[in-house]
Amino acid sequence: MGSKLDLLINENYHKLNNIDLHILNFIKNNQGLCSESSIAELAKSCNVSTATILRTARKLNLSGYSELKYFLKNDTTKKEEETIDVVEIINSDIVQTIKFFQQNANLKSIYQTMENADHIYAYGTGQGQRLMLQEFARCFLNVNINIILIPTSTELKIIKKFITKNDLLFIASWSGKIEKYKETLINLDVLGVPLISITNLNNNELSTLSDYNLYFQSTTRDKLSRTF
Repeated sequence: MGSKLDLLINENYHKLNNIDLHILNFIKNNQGLCSESSIAELAKSCNVSTATILRTARKLNLSGYSELKYFLKNDTTKKEEETIDVVEIINSDIVQTIKFFQQNANLKSIYQTMENADHIYAYGTGQGQRLMLQEFARCFLNVNINIILIPTSTELKIIKKFITKNDLLFIASWSGKIEKYKETLINLDVLGVPLISITNLNNNELSTLSDYNLYFQSTTRDKLSRTF
């Protein structure tokens, strides 16, 4: 999403010449600095006169440089507050996810199942989940545990031919909805293959079907977008 300055420039773009665009590009790239600079300092930085800076401000329908500085300062402050909000939300998600893990009563059983498994497989239902599992697998290589990543739902169906109850399957899904691979998971469950789900904390079909559950907290995109 563009800044308020971008919107102001777009609304008045037809009035702007190359010098105006040069000045405004400098301001966009140095908005915090420019919100504290005098008109003389900004003019020197842009290698133009103070009168040129003033004309550019007026082309944006601002009364003068003072209003431009006020506009920049408010816009910068708002963006900083928004950034803090998002950081706080993400930090809260991480802290809560750690608590979910520490309070999981089945951790010892999960560790034991991993230790006893002949093969460990992992499947992520989306790109974000697959990236997470790649890092998950990389970390376990440090302790000589090889986790076999299943790239697509097609390969997930194929493993039914050779996976056994002595193996282990991790399934990572944000929502826990399993319509696309429900039949495959039910077949694996019938075979006695241990399943460990990694999902957002909610009532979902994947968690119900799995032997063990690992939960994370992830604030939805619509809630994050409200901070912008």
